[in-house]
Amino acid sequence: MKKPSSPIFILGLCVILWSYNSSCADAYIGMNWGRLSSQRLIPSMVVDLLLQNDIKSVRIFSQSDNVLEAFYNSDITVTFGIANTLLDNYLNMSTIQWWIDNKIVKYQNKMKFGYATIGTNPLSPTYNEIMYLSALPVLKNMQRQLNINSMSHIKATTPHYADVLTLTNTSKPSEVDFRSDIKEQMVEYVRFLRDNDAPFMFSLFPIRFVNENSLDLEFAYVDNKSNYTVIDTNATYRNAFELLYDSLHWALDKAGAGGVKIIIGAIGWPTDSYPGANVTNAERFYKSFLTYIASGRGTPMRPNQKIDVFLHSLSDENRIEPQLGGFQRHWGIYKFNGEPKYKIDVSGKGEDVYPSVAKGVIRMPSRWCVFNENLDDPRLVESMRTMACNASDCSSMEPGGSCSNLPYEKKISYAFNRYFQTTGQASELSDEKCDMGGLGKVVSVNPSVGTCDFPVEILSAEKAIEGETFGTADNGGERVCGWVSATTGLLALILLLMII
Repeated sequence: MKKPSSPIFILGLCVILWSYNSSCADAYIGMNWGRLSSQRLIPSMVVDLLLQNDIKSVRIFSQSDNVLEAFYNSDITVTFGIANTLLDNYLNMSTIQWWIDNKIVKYQNKMKFGYATIGTNPLSPTYNEIMYLSALPVLKNMQRQLNINSMSHIKATTPHYADVLTLTNTSKPSEVDFRSDIKEQMVEYVRFLRDNDAPFMFSLFPIRFVNENSLDLEFAYVDNKSNYTVIDTNATYRNAFELLYDSLHWALDKAGAGGVKIIIGAIGWPTDSYPGANVTNAERFYKSFLTYIASGRGTPMRPNQKIDVFLHSLSDENRIEPQLGGFQRHWGIYKFNGEPKYKIDVSGKGEDVYPSVAKGVIRMPSRWCVFNENLDDPRLVESMRTMACNASDCSSMEPGGSCSNLPYEKKISYAFNRYFQTTGQASELSDEKCDMGGLGKVVSVNPSVGTCDFPVEILSAEKAIEGETFGTADNGGERVCGWVSATTGLLALILLLMII
């Protein structure tokens, strides 16, 4: 085990980190906010929600003007960057300078900036079909150009998923290193971070680690109730977080960058469509994890060090393409309508409280589209179900999901209703969005049953349309979405008033 750093070194490090809002004294619990949803809270609502919950640091994946402008004078530190598929466009310094001018200089007197993120999990075989090897040269260009612009306090970094490490279900942290196929690039990368006082942004999900390695689910919680342990020299590990965090520390140390700060770019617990993914387990995970983070006790390899974290994520995103499973759409602490799913104290004090509810949300009328149970043409029924699910989100019906045990007719109703809600229900005079080939009908009695919720979505001033590229913290991919002017929201409000 490494010797603790001297008090003089720690004091000097804190002075450096203070300059970009990541000091030893001010380690933060931040939030990831993605916008890949069919109905979305408008940016000003989200900023208000963050402020209500006293969240002072956020990582965003949409950087359109309306999103950035919502943070004006909010005192919230904003981290954002460049998506994987755009990295090749930023290999020259002039394009990097354009990004700095339009994303930082343009707003620098109106908002606070955290980190400039270059790609998302670009070397991850878990999330990507290809590796984005241009991430490292773009990162170097970004930091150098930031320095030239007298913005050296803004640090460029790249979020990496845990699969950049040689982790197995039998690994001891001291045995872990960077994967052999990317070892050269990772050593160069972490040494560049070291030389520029920049952090390593690490994304990890304990629930996935234990499931993929057939470990006890208890090992995913940090309350140390698991019977599974890993003993490594002088350290004993009884939870996945400390094991993964210290595994990265060992890999950094072997690369000659043992002093690089580790921040958690994404960590969370899904609530549906995955083994162990439910509201009860998510609440338990966060209660013990956030208390642990707030304690500042650190890990066996880095004791008594506060750890900066971004929780993943603020709300569910039903437009994420779930390459790994439907659970990718259910990371949210909040439902799509701004209601919290469970109790969570984001201050880390461990209080048994629900977070604040989003203000100003307008729900669509309490109407649901259900199957009329006409099974005369089974092929038509299946065709309509498939169409409805392809156009909306039926991930809750996947094995292990909250709606997976519904009888067949109810599953058809669930699919119809998701489509009906996603497409904005129907006008007062027509139920055409619930026609479903003559198989649907609109009801006013909530058809939810057991654990399966049939949602009514919200009216929004913004829709997911073509026009803007987004990236997400969890999958590293990009999707084409955009936003519509507030006129859409006004029309939606007029429609609501007509209906009621």
